Amino acid sequence: MRARAPLTLAAPAALAVAFLLLPLTGILARTPWAALPAHLTAPQTTQALKLSLLVSSCALALSLLLGVPLAWLLARTEFPGKALVRCLVMLPMVLPPTVAGVALLQGYGRRGVLGPYLEQWGVTLPFSTAGAVVASAFVAMPFLVISLEGALNTLHPRYEETATSLGASPLRVFRTITLPMIAPGLLAGAALCWARALGEFGATITFAGNLPGTTQTLPLQVYLLLQNDPEGATALSLLLLLIATLVLVSLRGRWLNPQRARDERPHAEHAGGRTATAVDQAAPERPAPPRPLPTPYPLRTTVEGAVGTTLRAEAGTTIAVVGPNGAGKTTLLRALLGLTTRATATTLTLGGAETSATPPHRRGIAWVPQDGALFPHLTALGNTAYGLRAHGTPRARSRQEAHRWLESLGVAHLAHRRPDRLSGGQAQRVALARALASRPRLLLLDEPLAALDQSTRAHVRHTLRTHLAGFPGVCLIVTHDPVEAVSLADHVLVLEEGRTTQYATPAELTRHPRSPWTARMLGHNAWPAEAAPDGTLLLDDGARLTTADRPAAPHGLAVVPTSAVQLHTTRPTGAAARNAWQGKVGELAAQGGRVRALISGTPDVVAEITPAAAAELALAEGTPVWVTIKATEVTFVPG
Repeated sequence: MRARAPLTLAAPAALAVAFLLLPLTGILARTPWAALPAHLTAPQTTQALKLSLLVSSCALALSLLLGVPLAWLLARTEFPGKALVRCLVMLPMVLPPTVAGVALLQGYGRRGVLGPYLEQWGVTLPFSTAGAVVASAFVAMPFLVISLEGALNTLHPRYEETATSLGASPLRVFRTITLPMIAPGLLAGAALCWARALGEFGATITFAGNLPGTTQTLPLQVYLLLQNDPEGATALSLLLLLIATLVLVSLRGRWLNPQRARDERPHAEHAGGRTATAVDQAAPERPAPPRPLPTPYPLRTTVEGAVGTTLRAEAGTTIAVVGPNGAGKTTLLRALLGLTTRATATTLTLGGAETSATPPHRRGIAWVPQDGALFPHLTALGNTAYGLRAHGTPRARSRQEAHRWLESLGVAHLAHRRPDRLSGGQAQRVALARALASRPRLLLLDEPLAALDQSTRAHVRHTLRTHLAGFPGVCLIVTHDPVEAVSLADHVLVLEEGRTTQYATPAELTRHPRSPWTARMLGHNAWPAEAAPDGTLLLDDGARLTTADRPAAPHGLAVVPTSAVQLHTTRPTGAAARNAWQGKVGELAAQGGRVRALISGTPDVVAEITPAAAAELALAEGTPVWVTIKATEVTFVPG
């Protein structure tokens, strides 16, 4: 429900509307309706109208030719003087029209900066139809550039980057992804540009003159008629007003919000007249994926910069990349793709071919972003075939192979649906099919299951495990879920602050985590510790822990599973008292079928207990408790 506007704002707003509406109403009121057909069909009027349409259409074509690349550069690249260029683009919008005409004369006139050179080439712009086109384009192009830049800014670069990773060249990405996705903004900008060119007056009369049949457009005709035939001027003004109104009505505000055209599509929950749930059934077992690459592609790479790591992995290896937020996981993937300057793959060997200096679209690395980044203007089949088409596969063959991939992942029946008609699990399978169909040497998955609910995540995890088993290259999966890391990966790469903390198998990582963050990710408590002379472990906060095994190194981590922490309401006695201290319940949270209790003390510790045990202890925030840990449950991991 929208709030009612306060009177202090509504009254001035109504006056503003009246201020703008009154002159337009005056045209309607003073239009000679009886003589209107005669005025509009007069020879000089039709001649001026035809010339106006010609000039505005040519100005639009010139603006599209020059303005579209300029808008793309302003929206997608950084270069010295970018703010100055944007200011220069907007300058014709605020310049007085006659000043724009004088500027054009000084630039392209016969005595202007470029004029003499143009004359040598047989081109004379002032007082010509071409000059009228140049004048109109000069004042109208900014409307196209600004509108299109806004549309490009609303288009997330991940779509273009995903297309690049599938093998599409920059020009192909622009033609097949960028332009279709910004079409509403482009059409809106083009319409505004054309309408502004159609109504151009001051720059045209100053630079191109007012020559009937050559430069006398409809606005100039209105100006002449105003002196001798006010009724005729009003009639032509009504025609221009009607054209401008039709343009704005057709846009329906899209020039202010180019994203609206995409947002007006039906939601995914109503796919094909049926309700699409967020949970899929598990993909049926299928034969081996179509056309597996016969050549294995082991990975050898060194990345430097904001992320520093070295990876060596044999073909068929799946590597889970884990780490805290900001550790550089996504930056690592983008460095391998060649899509960032923050980090660089100084060496990148895939199956014996060094590709670190190769453009991103030729590296043979497929990337699946967190949300899949399916191209919204293509069907599931078109998405899956995109990489094949980018590599030059004929259309019919690419669609056949794409359909086999969709069938392999159990979503062939959705081939002709668009992404907004797919559930989360279905979209992730299509994204995986698209990546695998492009025949990559290296597969990068950036949190592929993060946006899915628990039930769907289990099904898609099963699908991933099935199809990654037959992948002939190396796969890197960024994840925050330890279950995904352990169940999908052969090795786990732990990144912290952009550097490798540990690279090990899931079993080794579970047994010997080498950082507190890694241990906590796996559900353990971990404290930096030093081995004391008496064999106990001295923690940073002064606490001591007794372990069953004598420490084999002076420094490391004391690791205790959360499930091994016991809580008591009274001080324990006997052997259990060797590792015992008092604390206070700081936080309680349910996790799965257990209760996690954060105990503030020396040291702080996390305990996982059953709901029954929590009820028996009457735990609540602030409850004092005693913590005990058996010495056999304390593991010392040398640092």
